[in-house]
Amino acid sequence: MWKVSPTRLEDMCTAIMRAAGAPGSDARLVADHLVDNDIIGHHSHGVIRLWDYVEWAHHGDLIPGARPRIFSETRTTARIDGNWNFGQVVATFATGLAIEKARAAGISVVTIRRVKHIGRLGRYAEQVAAEGLVSMLFTNGGGHGINQAPFRGTERKLCSNPLAMSVPSSLAGPFLLDMATSVAAEGKVRVYRARGAPTPAGWILDSDGNPSTDPEDFAEGGALLPVGGSEGHKGYALAFMVELLAGVMSGGGISGDPGRSFSNDSMVIVIDPELFVPMAELRERSLTLTEHLKDTRLADESQPVLYPGEKEAEARLANRERDIELPDPVRQQLLAMLQRFSLPEAELVSSG
Repeated sequence: MWKVSPTRLEDMCTAIMRAAGAPGSDARLVADHLVDNDIIGHHSHGVIRLWDYVEWAHHGDLIPGARPRIFSETRTTARIDGNWNFGQVVATFATGLAIEKARAAGISVVTIRRVKHIGRLGRYAEQVAAEGLVSMLFTNGGGHGINQAPFRGTERKLCSNPLAMSVPSSLAGPFLLDMATSVAAEGKVRVYRARGAPTPAGWILDSDGNPSTDPEDFAEGGALLPVGGSEGHKGYALAFMVELLAGVMSGGGISGDPGRSFSNDSMVIVIDPELFVPMAELRERSLTLTEHLKDTRLADESQPVLYPGEKEAEARLANRERDIELPDPVRQQLLAMLQRFSLPEAELVSSG
């Protein structure tokens, strides 16, 4: 494992993306997203993704600096064309617009199409919760990034199709659900592969449809299973609905009818909770619910009950000033990108 400070890592990622053509503010925003995901332990959406972004830009699939365009809107809705810019840039813009509309009208629905990988969906749910609003978000792969088998199937037919929800709280972080509809995000398998470790049982099938714990089997054409194990019809049904909400409703690609290239076509819904309940009551009653659930006999005294989002909030507070540990293959990718753009690499070579 390679250790590096968050600040150094963010600076390196920013420099690489600027060299790949991104404006400074966009490069810094994307770098902040990637490094923050590593800080909170979601390495599947961290710096391990940067190689793909640079390759997409090199081949013209990602267009650094392109501005998202609102191509239709009403007081409560908007449809956004991301023009193939970095997903984090487009999704941050779209979420901000959804927040503005919900503040004015009480509720908003914004869709996005033609946008590259937007990263961890929970980041945008956190953006909404920080404004005292409620969110629901749905994202597909635009008919690409196919990696999940449908329930009772053994072949890749769906993307991992994540969804997220958030409610503001008075605790360390918002109440936050952020989940793939597959049993694990594709990026988590990527992390196990980079570490040379087996995946947990029940995550993947090999290309012949047999259960496997070897991430190489997944890389060679295997599939993720839908969330739910023996009750996988529930995860599959969620994935199906995400295709409809994020893909069809945005006018983007869907599994079986893909767009031009991988696109995290999305739907963002934002609600002002004070249309229904005063904020003070929302915070008080949600705290009552949380305390009720935490006051329980534990199956393992070392594993307390957590509210959704608590793990991320605690990790961010605990790890902000600590070095991040990443697999050496990620370090090698960063080194290769620094060399490609003739950027200083001494600090990366010497870090260990």
